[in-house]
Amino acid sequence: MKKETQTVPVSCMRGAQLPIPLAHTYLVLTAFFLASNHVIGRGVHDVIPPVGLNFWRWTAGALILLPWVLKGGSPVRVFRGNITTYILLGGFVTLSTMLILIALRTTTAVNVSVISVFQPILTVIIAATFLGERLRTVQLAGIFAACTGVAVMLFHGSWSAVLELEINSGDLLTLLAVCGFSAYAINVSRIPLELSSLESLFGIIVTGCIILLPFYLVETIWFMIMPMDLATVGVVLVLALTVSVFGMLMWNQGNQAVGPSRAAVYLNLIPVFAAILAAVFLGEHVYWFHWLGAGFIGLGIWLVVKRVGNGDGK
Repeated sequence: MKKETQTVPVSCMRGAQLPIPLAHTYLVLTAFFLASNHVIGRGVHDVIPPVGLNFWRWTAGALILLPWVLKGGSPVRVFRGNITTYILLGGFVTLSTMLILIALRTTTAVNVSVISVFQPILTVIIAATFLGERLRTVQLAGIFAACTGVAVMLFHGSWSAVLELEINSGDLLTLLAVCGFSAYAINVSRIPLELSSLESLFGIIVTGCIILLPFYLVETIWFMIMPMDLATVGVVLVLALTVSVFGMLMWNQGNQAVGPSRAAVYLNLIPVFAAILAAVFLGEHVYWFHWLGAGFIGLGIWLVVKRVGNGDGK
């Protein structure tokens, strides 16, 4: 078996060449695209099976990227030399999104969102353990503030809502998915320099789809066939473009530029964008606790990314 191409520290990756303000913009847009995914998924969960939607969303993303990959030459040698990296990244991201969609069938969106709040903290712990990455006290306070903001929104500013939470199988699946997303974030630095961002994303998606295929076949045979009407194709294409392609490209590059711990805090913007989009497209209301939570989240992100003393501010 060929030896894997040598990887480099996060600071030396392609994403690190992004201007830091642009990297933060990418991360904000990623949160917006993911929130859009939740709102769209909410509207179609009764008619489109979760694994089928997940599989075809990623497959469509790979097909969208294919012309640019072919135009850039043949990266097969590099893919083969880094196959372990692409299996890890592809498996983590596609299986985690599958678990979230399955979990939403047995637990509430509130429970899923509350558990997902722990991803930034979990990413910090994993990064500190395996990458030796350290955060200043003020940045840890920022992560706490952002998580507090999400909790304020999800629990509607009420302690009774916290006490009424129950743990079920869907909650456990969500927790497992959060672990997968965190593992993906800290392994982005393994992406080889020889490939462009588009080529690397293509490799991640293709290996992920191969891993997803058996689960999709099981769902199709024993649960529900994926409909192929015009509306379903439209949903798949929208999610493929906004999440599988643009969202993933921006997340990978932003993550490489600012580091996994700092990037993870932006995921707390998802409930803010989701509340706004749900109010506009689903007729749901935005209440005082949403704005209060948004304020905490904004403060948290500012603390995490601000310059401290002579630090680099990353």
